[in-house]
Amino acid sequence: MGVLADVYEALNTCSKCGFCLTACKTYKVNGSETMVARGRNQLIKAVADGKIEPDKDYEDAINSCLLCGECAIACPGGVKTHELVLAARRDLKLRKGIHPFAKSFALKTLASPSRLNFGFKMFRGMGKGVLKRIDGLDYFRGVDIKGMPAAKKPFQEQVPELITVAQPKQRVAFYVGCFLNHSLDGTAHSVVKVLTKNDCEVIIPKGQVCCGLPQYAYGDFETAKINARKNIDLFLGTKADAIISACASCASMLKREYHDLFKDDPSYSAKAEEFCNKVYEFSEFVDGKLGIDPSKLKASTGVKVTYHDPCHNVRYNKITEQPRKLLRSIPRLEFTDMFEANRCCGASGLVQAFYHETSTSITHQKAKNVQDSGADVVATSCPACMLRIQGGINMAGQKQKVVHVADLLAKAYED
Repeated sequence: MGVLADVYEALNTCSKCGFCLTACKTYKVNGSETMVARGRNQLIKAVADGKIEPDKDYEDAINSCLLCGECAIACPGGVKTHELVLAARRDLKLRKGIHPFAKSFALKTLASPSRLNFGFKMFRGMGKGVLKRIDGLDYFRGVDIKGMPAAKKPFQEQVPELITVAQPKQRVAFYVGCFLNHSLDGTAHSVVKVLTKNDCEVIIPKGQVCCGLPQYAYGDFETAKINARKNIDLFLGTKADAIISACASCASMLKREYHDLFKDDPSYSAKAEEFCNKVYEFSEFVDGKLGIDPSKLKASTGVKVTYHDPCHNVRYNKITEQPRKLLRSIPRLEFTDMFEANRCCGASGLVQAFYHETSTSITHQKAKNVQDSGADVVATSCPACMLRIQGGINMAGQKQKVVHVADLLAKAYED
């Protein structure tokens, strides 16, 4: 059974009770037993037992999972189906050796800084111009292509490697991540501003690469390890007190999965543990390690803000109250929680590209929840969620603006 042997006991703990049906968003869209946790568990077990072969229908069932983790919360037996799906994807990768071309191309591009730089350079140059001339291509596979921002040049090329302050209290390293570097560079500047306003010396190491989560999520541990080793060596070399990520998904990968990737590797296990212990998600660090003095914040213009919990924050990193506390610290900002604030927005990495109809339906519900909240602004802690939700809001003809928690804090610090 290979990889599936390691999770076989967990597969057998699923009692098929059906509580996961109430939580699984792909099931609510498709209504298919293969698109819910208990169905996926039984399919994986059947493959492990040799009763069925992993055909296309099986691959669709496994690869369409959002990995949001909501089913594990609903499960009375605590079955973590998202972890079992990860094992099944790893098993598929080992069986087949390579991914289908489109998925392989996407994963290789994300893993390679040169490919990613070239891709975004083409997009922000010729690509955006071409798209504007094509009628009816405002949205592609549920993604707001025309509305997607593209930095004029990568954030890391806009800033020095070291940003000093007069009296540094902490030395922190900023893991930028792909979207903040190439698309949402304004948010990256907001992160730096909040850190420096709180007397942090900020290091932005050149040479940092994709965290490896896209590859890890589809079973390509080898590529994920290559990138992980580069980041571990680079960031430990900065001697920073903490490593900050403003992306919930990247933070989860950096602080959790890096440890698991190298737990049996004597040459990197100690390094990985040291690295993981230094990683903080942005709001976790600012609230828990810095603290915000509201008297130093300027009042907002009375804007009404709601918050979307990224799946990786609420169910992986266990971070929910910190971003809300930071938002409430801003004078005259009216905060309201939307219905199902922790409901997946439908992005889920490459799921939105390869299962776009399901993803778009999930995003549509999130946009409706935003509208019903009465908020003017949606704050969140994940760049992928920012882009996905803003696209959904635009598709629905709504007017709300999606921003990062760091953006609102940075604005409150304006001189």
